[in-house]
Amino acid sequence: MIALLGNLEYKSQIPKAISLKDLTANYPIITQKEPSNTRAFLNSLMEKNHIHFQPQFDIVSYSLVKDFAKIGMGISYITKEFTKSELQSKDLYQIPIIDKIPTRYLRNCNN
Repeated sequence: MIALLGNLEYKSQIPKAISLKDLTANYPIITQKEPSNTRAFLNSLMEKNHIHFQPQFDIVSYSLVKDFAKIGMGISYITKEFTKSELQSKDLYQIPIIDKIPTRYLRNCNN
């Protein structure tokens, strides 16, 4: 599942569900650099919702996307399964979104 995650500061700034349009217009977004599959999924989602957005940070490393969000540089768009430890330790929190974000399935590369 894809999630938008921020640190405690962003959790307190966005206490209830927000639309993707308002989120991208009012908060810095941190994404993986194109041509990653996660970024392509986000671009498609935004296009389907008629939202033009420009990420504040376009980062190559998935772990740096998490690190930037943890230190409060913005809201990260990331695969939730890859952030379990950060969510459990409360270094990151899921930002509630009004819009439906379709489920993205990851293929097991070992099969």
